[in-house]
Amino acid sequence: MDTGIELEKFTNSMALEMGLAVVGLAKSRNQYIALEINRLNQSVFLFVDDSLPVDKHNWLRRKANVAKQFEESSLNVKNDLKNGNMTLEKSFGLDEKDFIAKGGSIPIFVKNAGMVATITVSGLHDEEDHKIIIDALKGKYF
Repeated sequence: MDTGIELEKFTNSMALEMGLAVVGLAKSRNQYIALEINRLNQSVFLFVDDSLPVDKHNWLRRKANVAKQFEESSLNVKNDLKNGNMTLEKSFGLDEKDFIAKGGSIPIFVKNAGMVATITVSGLHDEEDHKIIIDALKGKYF
């Protein structure tokens, strides 16, 4: 499940559980992350580890914008761009100030409804940002 997470439903309580699961896994691994879960344009979970710089909010926003724009994980978009020798700006007219093709944001879909949210991590290597979401949620949500 690398392109997105598909659920039967999605609630703010589920966002809290998901966020706490990812943060808990990061803490157990002694990893420092920032994490945000957005119901499209409404933030429903936000955590930034004390040791991270304040620019993590901007990284979270830019990664989530990519997942929302393409309705697939930002890591998949990064790999698609690399494999197609494309860039967000030249190929799609997307400004780097608002979009970044780095792993760490995964869209959340509800069956028969489409994309309803994104879950985004920053603070690790971008492929690890993606992987910690998968590791924390696998088995419970997909």
